Parts: sequence; C-alpha cells; structure tokens
Amino acid sequence: MIYVFEVPSWVIADKLGKRNELVLCFLFYIGAFILFFIGGSYYIFVLAYVLFGLGEAFRSGTHKAMIMDFLEYHNIKDDKAKVYGKTRSYSLIGSSISSLIAIGLVLYLPNLSLLFLVSIIPYILDLVLILTYPDYLNIREESFVTVKEFMYSMFKLLYDTLLIKKTRRLLLDSSLYNAIYKTIKDYVQPILESLMLGVIVITILDSDENVEVILGITYALIFIISSFASRYSYILVNKFKRDSILNISWILSMMVYILLSLFIESLYMVVLFFTLIYVIQNVRKPFMVGKIGDFTNKTNNASTLSVESQLTSMFIIVMAPTLGAVYDNFGPRYVFILLAILSLFMFIVKKKEH
Repeated sequence: MIYVFEVPSWVIADKLGKRNELVLCFLFYIGAFILFFIGGSYYIFVLAYVLFGLGEAFRSGTHKAMIMDFLEYHNIKDDKAKVYGKTRSYSLIGSSISSLIAIGLVLYLPNLSLLFLVSIIPYILDLVLILTYPDYLNIREESFVTVKEFMYSMFKLLYDTLLIKKTRRLLLDSSLYNAIYKTIKDYVQPILESLMLGVIVITILDSDENVEVILGITYALIFIISSFASRYSYILVNKFKRDSILNISWILSMMVYILLSLFIESLYMVVLFFTLIYVIQNVRKPFMVGKIGDFTNKTNNASTLSVESQLTSMFIIVMAPTLGAVYDNFGPRYVFILLAILSLFMFIVKKKEH
C-alpha cells in the first residue's frame, strides 16, 4: 500500500497543500488504529493495513519537505542538515520515552489490543498541532485538479526527478541505505529475545515479562543515544566533506555487520552493534536530506523526497523476504555477512563516482 500510493501522495502534497495532506495522513492513521482495536477478522485487518499504508505514504517526505520550505521562507537554507538533525533528535527522544512507557502498558494492560486506543491519543494531539502550521507551509499549485492533470503531473514529476543523473544516483544511494536500515532494525527484537531467555532482572516477574522490560530499556537507550548522534551530526561538516561522510557510512556499516556476524551470540555485543547501526543512520540521514534539498526547489521537494521513499519501499519489497529466507535457512550470521558484502559494493560504487 505504501508503494502503490507513494507517487500519488506527493502529487497531492504539491497540488493540494502539504498541511492538508498531513491532516489527511493522521486521519488515516487514527482510522487504522480503530480498526486494529475492533478487528476480529482477516478482512478488517486488511482494511486497517490499507488505511495505515495510506497514512505512511501520505506522511513520507511531506514533513521533511515542510522543513525545507520553512528554511527557504526564513532564508536559512544553509542549515538544512543541522535543523533536520535536531528535529529528528526530538523524534528519537519521543521514541525513547515511548519505549519506557510501553513497558508499563505491555505489563499491565488487560488486553494488548488496547495499545491501539492508547496510540490514538498522541496522534490526535499531533493532528491538532499540524492544524496550527502557518499558511505558507500549505502552498498549493492549483485549487482544483482533474484526473487527467493529476496523472500527467504524477508521471512528469517522476520522470523529471529521475532524469537528472546526479539526482537519480543520490536517491538510489539514500533509498538503498534506508531500505537496509528499515529491514535490519526489525531483527533487533527477535535476536535479543533469543539471547535474553532466562535472564531475570526483576524477580517478581516471569521470564517473558523480564524480556519485555529489558527490551523496553534497551530500545530507550538506543533511541536516546541515536538522538544525540542526530542532534550533533552537523558538527562533522566542519571536519569532513558531506560526500565523504555519506560514503564512509557505507564502510562503517560494513564493519558493524561483520562484527555482528562474529559476535551474534553475545547479548552485550549485539546491543552495542545494533546501537551503532542506529547511530550511523541518524548521523547520515540529516546530511542526506540536506543534500537532496539542495537538488530540488520548494515547489517539488515533497515529490523528490517521496520518490526517495518509494524507492526505499521497492528495495524493502525485495530485501525483506530475501533476508528473511536467509535468516530462516542459514541463521542471522549470514544475513549480516550478506549485508556487509552489499555495503562494501556500494562503497566501491560511490568511490568510483567521485
């Protein structure tokens, strides 16, 4: 659903206004959570995932584009990486806090489906916040768009975005790295769960509840460390060129994947290396968003960033089942070896481009 609606979503953002699209996005999320809560059949859950996919597609790229618009409007264009790094830092702080809150919710809610109702509360607050955004962040190209004009704009912007060789390479680099990160971060929980079985931290809780507590604390620490990495990533610009930072991230990732494959049976080493994966991504992301912003203008930066999100979805569609099959048949060690090879390949390709 995210992949199918990614392209139409950024046309809607440019044509009907980014703020309007984000409001619609949160309505989709809230609708999805309500269906997840009441869902008792396969088809209700399918509809819930349709709404959730629409929310993801409408959100991706749009808020980053609004940040770019804000910087353009206030003539602070040169600080893209710094500002986006700070906004991402606050997001990660929120993730850290939610991880700790989740411990209590998982342990004491009588029914885990109630988590979906609890999740609606911050989404409603965020929806209200978005409605307060200034009008200059809701610029629309036209008040009315026909289906023919919509389809034409959709394919023209996609063609124009990918036509430029340098932009195309940039988007492929960013989307592939993001796809690897989004796929591999979901391996944290199952790997840690297998290593934590039998570990008792709180004696009044059973083994499964202890795992839930440890996981919540682990995620909170990972997110808070990543928050600092994102917030202060711009400092690296003073010592390294932006292209060098983006390229080095591939070789650093390769080294982390190799170490993970070697120490996959050590709980502390796995936590350390997964934390490094998050840190590298949250140092890299602000620079990449800033660089993409340099190659776009304020009328279509939502479309460019959504093309990146769509390419990310395409890579995930291929990578997720492939890595899953490797995990099931050969174990996690070979997943990380495969990713190390892919990262090395991308580092070599990027070096040749420069």
